[in-house]
Amino acid sequence: MLLIEPLYPNVQMFNWERALFQTRKVKRLKQLAHYGAGSFVSPVTHSRFEHTLGVWKLTAMFFREREDLRAAAILHDIGHLPFSHAVERTLGYNHHHLTEISIRTEEDITSILSQNGISVEKVIQCLNEENGLLGTTDGMGLDHLDSFLRDTYMLGGIERLPKELLSHIRCTSQGIEADADTCAFIMDCVVNDHALFLSPLLLAVDRVLAEAVRLHLQDNPSPIESMTDDELLAELKASNQKEVQELMEVLLYRTDRLHVSESVRGEGLEVNVRKLYHKAPLYNGKSYSETAAGMKQMNRLNGLKKTYNVTVV
Repeated sequence: MLLIEPLYPNVQMFNWERALFQTRKVKRLKQLAHYGAGSFVSPVTHSRFEHTLGVWKLTAMFFREREDLRAAAILHDIGHLPFSHAVERTLGYNHHHLTEISIRTEEDITSILSQNGISVEKVIQCLNEENGLLGTTDGMGLDHLDSFLRDTYMLGGIERLPKELLSHIRCTSQGIEADADTCAFIMDCVVNDHALFLSPLLLAVDRVLAEAVRLHLQDNPSPIESMTDDELLAELKASNQKEVQELMEVLLYRTDRLHVSESVRGEGLEVNVRKLYHKAPLYNGKSYSETAAGMKQMNRLNGLKKTYNVTVV
């Protein structure tokens, strides 16, 4: 597999890192859409693998000597279900928990780590503590930085290439920190990304996919946590349930039949937007969200909190 992505400068990769990228769990990420069912209806079609490679690059740049953190960057998303977050909440899964299980139990992963003197438990600790990779209570980490930059880049709405930003960013255990202009640019990416993936259409297709999966699994229990997007789609399209087949027809070919309303009438599928990403880059040691400009950005985000009703017409 070619370990290439376009957003950041090339970084020297250790042999053990290359081996981790070749493990089954990490390579599976190439077949999981980062944007969930939104990849069916938007130009944001990159996979969890490209995101993982980007997060690893950033981590290797800012934390060159932290092998545990570099390993955590490579492994941080291996517990995701097909279509990433789209069906996780509906089915009651937690991809963080599944990630920890995989790191502890996948023999190819544990052997690579142990042979190179990297503690499995320290890698897992990196995924459960506040640090520059995942962020802190209020500070943005490299994981979400890559997501917002990559999504916005795919949307064609980014004026400065991510690699051009890196000289204006530093990252510590407290999260990323930048000058005022760079913080404002990053927050624009955060708001614009949210505005798309929380738009009525993208919320609707995620919700329809989740409902189709829920209905199908009632009569056809499957190990969904190990599936790829294509494997899940094949099951759903071949489902013996007529309602699942109808939902998949709408999702894949007739999204024009989706009607999304802000008035909930007790019918259809309800979508609640209540939790938003609230972290920001640090500016002069404090969250950029505490500045006047940052507060305006956060208010724009909070304006996206709504409840929708999705029906098929």
